[in-house]
Amino acid sequence: MNSCLKKGLLSLTLVFTLNLNAAEAQVENNPDQDRILVIGSGDIIDGNVSEARSTAISDALLKGVEGYLVGLLSNQDMINHFPRLLQDVIPKAKEWIANYYILAEERINGCYKVLVRVKVNDKVMEERLREIGVELIDRPPIKVLFLVYQVEYPEGELLYWWQAPEADFVLAPVELALYNVFESRGFHPVNRLLNVPDEVYSSEMNTLELTDEDAVGWGRLYSADVVIRGRCKVIQGKEIALELEALHVESGSLIGWDMEVEEMEETPADMDHVVETIETLVNNVTARLNPRISSAIQSNEAALNQLELVLQGVSNLRQFRVFKDFLENGISGVESVKQTRIRDNAMYISVEYFGDEKRFLDILSTQEGLPFSTDVKKSENGEIHVLIRQDTYDYP
Repeated sequence: MNSCLKKGLLSLTLVFTLNLNAAEAQVENNPDQDRILVIGSGDIIDGNVSEARSTAISDALLKGVEGYLVGLLSNQDMINHFPRLLQDVIPKAKEWIANYYILAEERINGCYKVLVRVKVNDKVMEERLREIGVELIDRPPIKVLFLVYQVEYPEGELLYWWQAPEADFVLAPVELALYNVFESRGFHPVNRLLNVPDEVYSSEMNTLELTDEDAVGWGRLYSADVVIRGRCKVIQGKEIALELEALHVESGSLIGWDMEVEEMEETPADMDHVVETIETLVNNVTARLNPRISSAIQSNEAALNQLELVLQGVSNLRQFRVFKDFLENGISGVESVKQTRIRDNAMYISVEYFGDEKRFLDILSTQEGLPFSTDVKKSENGEIHVLIRQDTYDYP
């Protein structure tokens, strides 16, 4: 393999592990973030410099689109839609380029190098991404709770934490593998060891084989968006089988199901080999299941919802303006914010939001970007009450 091709493959690998080499693809530090500076390479074959230059330019445009996508999409979207991006977007790089400028070029070690500034057509790219199911909505990571038990034969050893959630069961190998893989794919796995719910729950929720209702019930207790229910069967000397189901907590519906079986040698395997096989199965099954989870959550968020907020504890007009600015600019998906009335020392605000109410409340509760702390709760009549805590206000 020649040196230029090796460098090209290395660059592509770096791009899609989300660690762009600054010399190969660098987004300039200016407000126009869709202009990307890249280096393209082309082999000079049989002295054909013109062909090498053309190849170098095409290579630069390809890298420009790759860099643009890495900067535009979240880690989760990049990973979940990676096959579609490779098939339907990146190979057609020239279609998404608004313009490009060759800033410098050089022949070196049998290669032709070009330094190019690339500008991607935002509108055309966003339309294409929507066509293949990639929604450009800045959202918090999807919270996932794992209800997957592990059983080993012939010993019959059974591991599942929900039989006694207060007992601090250590993570079984399958649960640990699920946690690591989902986290690496941009999800937010629920750490059940640090978040034991205080609410009372029925004894049926301690049974091994959970119904949809009970599994979703655990999801609500842990404030998860999705529950992964399933089983991992380790049969020594025969096979390891992993079966997973994803349930949408808000609707209680089944998002998807998948399974995979890996054969084992007849001789009993050591624990390291068992864990390694479980990790491989988890990685394979979730690679197929995760895109369906993301699509289900995105579809649920696509509707425009009318939310009613009651802002209390406002001491001056500036505080209201700060809060209104936070809603409009600090929460992606907010379409409009309108004050509807003032009554009993409270301001009533109507918010049009692309997304579900639960996710809006999650974002609002984090309070990042506000100069004061707030208490957020939902009333029985559906209004969202936000109380400004004056003792935390940083502005005069």
